[in-house]
Amino acid sequence: MARKRVSSTIEILIEAVARLGVPPKSIDLEALRTHLDLPEFGGYVQDARVARALRAMKANRAFAETGVETLRKALPALKAVVSKDHGITWSVRVTVPLLDDGRLDLRIDVPPDAAALNILKGMAHRNDPAWRLEELRAAVSEIGAQTSRSLRKPVERLREQIRLDLREVGADASAYIAHLDRSLRSRQFNIGENLDRSLSSALAPVRKRAKAVAREDSRLRRLRDQVGFGAYIEKFTAARRMNRRILFHMGPTNSGKTYAALKVLTAADTGTYLAPLRLLALENYETLLERGLKAGMVTGEEVLGEANPTHTARTIETADLMRPVDVAVIDEIQMLSDPDRGWAWTNALFGIPAKTVIVCGSDDALAYVRRAAEAANESLDVITFARKSPLVLLDEPVPLEKVEPGDAVVAFSRRAVHENREILVARGHSVATIYGALSPEVRRAEAARFRSGEANVLVTTDAIGMGLNLGPLKRIVFSAVRKFDGIEERALTNSEIRQIAGRAGRYGHQEVGYVAASEEAAVEPLRTALGGAPTAPAADTRYFVRPDLIAISSVAEEMQTHRLSDVLAHFARATFYAGSPFQPSALEEILEVARLVDRARLPINEKFVFSVCPVDRRDEVAMSVLERWTQMRAAGQTVPTLRANLRGELDYQERTVKLASAYLWLSRRFPETFDDVQAIRNMRGRANEAIEQHLRETATRKVERRTRRAAGGR
Repeated sequence: MARKRVSSTIEILIEAVARLGVPPKSIDLEALRTHLDLPEFGGYVQDARVARALRAMKANRAFAETGVETLRKALPALKAVVSKDHGITWSVRVTVPLLDDGRLDLRIDVPPDAAALNILKGMAHRNDPAWRLEELRAAVSEIGAQTSRSLRKPVERLREQIRLDLREVGADASAYIAHLDRSLRSRQFNIGENLDRSLSSALAPVRKRAKAVAREDSRLRRLRDQVGFGAYIEKFTAARRMNRRILFHMGPTNSGKTYAALKVLTAADTGTYLAPLRLLALENYETLLERGLKAGMVTGEEVLGEANPTHTARTIETADLMRPVDVAVIDEIQMLSDPDRGWAWTNALFGIPAKTVIVCGSDDALAYVRRAAEAANESLDVITFARKSPLVLLDEPVPLEKVEPGDAVVAFSRRAVHENREILVARGHSVATIYGALSPEVRRAEAARFRSGEANVLVTTDAIGMGLNLGPLKRIVFSAVRKFDGIEERALTNSEIRQIAGRAGRYGHQEVGYVAASEEAAVEPLRTALGGAPTAPAADTRYFVRPDLIAISSVAEEMQTHRLSDVLAHFARATFYAGSPFQPSALEEILEVARLVDRARLPINEKFVFSVCPVDRRDEVAMSVLERWTQMRAAGQTVPTLRANLRGELDYQERTVKLASAYLWLSRRFPETFDDVQAIRNMRGRANEAIEQHLRETATRKVERRTRRAAGGR
């Protein structure tokens, strides 16, 4: 005999719903079965009960969609969790103050008692959040009071633990409380027999972390206090005692602004000239000597002149921020905005201790200088200088085949300079060459060849923008108006164009200076710049700064670490926060070197010196040499002179000169380690001679070969 099939409850409900005239597809039948608390099979229910259930479910759905939110607003202590089938689970949020000032609360979820639950069910049934609302409010209030009474002892113990923590963190209480509050808000505690134990065990690690966060915030705050704008200004105590007067000699190239500043400097009893380049420091050191002053020169590599000079010419990175003088001249002040070296101008502008500070440069720097004077509460007078000889832009392009004696062709990479040079030599010109990779000595020698007429054309990068006497230069020809700035290729700014173009037509040598482009498309950018169009405002107008040894030591002590890379990264986070007036100067590059020198067992202050050593950080060979030097310093060994091949290629000789300069720079900081100074000077001199010989020979060699070939063919 076949067994009779047992119908599923869902099938039974489908039939019941249909008898009630409701389309089964419009009903969540599984939710209906759950609501009626029926088994999956064999359930039986009367149609009347199904009808009541459908009405209740409809009311619950409506209440869940609208009434729950209304009730939450009326009673914020109530919490509701609505399920997929619109079922509502209620709890009461009880808030227990942990501090008297209301800054920290413990939040515990408690299920409603029977009285409150009946009211909530009645509200849902009627879809009326106002039904017996005041009774519900009183019930919820009583639940909170009962819960607080039951928690009195564990909460008091917790309060005492927090009070002890607050005494321990002291001034950093707010950071501790903020972290603890965030953690408590994200945790749910449910009332029960084990609440006391769960509170204690759950909050022990939270309290520990809150104390750690407070100490971290304390370090950050102290660091910010140390390098904040006000503190940064005040750390230059010698300058702040001087009641300085700042004069801004503002004007374009060839306007006499630096000449006028030097007249004031040489008339003073004591003074210092701060140069952007060693060439300019040397040139003005010689000027000071010529005027009969007791003069000296200081660069990163050398000290020349009198032992206790009244007047010094320095590269700006070596500015003496402790010794007061009557007059200080800061040249090329617009270099404040240079990402790599701007920190040195920032230090000098705020920190040079002089009664009168004369800053010389273009109008691009006026906003920076004015903000600095206002921040330091110092007077500022702006003296405007006009160009002494007119500068004329040629409408027609001047391609390389039309370059004439007395012209300078400007490109923006070493490769482009040499390409232009080859073309011009092939066309019969004798060429002098200047670019950034050449040492100051070679650049000066090449400029002298051009001034004397030995070379009739100059091929250069924007390295001619400052620091070179180019007397007979009458015309600048831009072979490009774009450059790679170390990050991206971009158009020259109007300020950069004016700085380079202004080298044409030096007053006293030429009555007019001319500017041209080698291509038609470049004429308009030159016209815009020379027409006086301002450079677009910088997107970032913060001052560039770099940590000094005091800051490095302070951060290392706070962090209890000897890893320079960690200290620099922490310094960046602590001092270059949102709203800071500062931004890091080439910090990423220094960080790369810091990771390298961290491999040596050196004190952190010595690691920092190596990290800012002037080596080419993009040259893998130079970086490996620097790493070897750090290891030798750590091992207590002396570093011998470099082995050099004077018959090497031009780029090899350039690297040799740079590494020799880095050796000499380090010898001033670690004389007992880098002690082969004279041999290095001799080697650098020979390498410079090899470079200069190469440039002289190749300046005319192709022309001579072509002349000999032509003569042999006749």
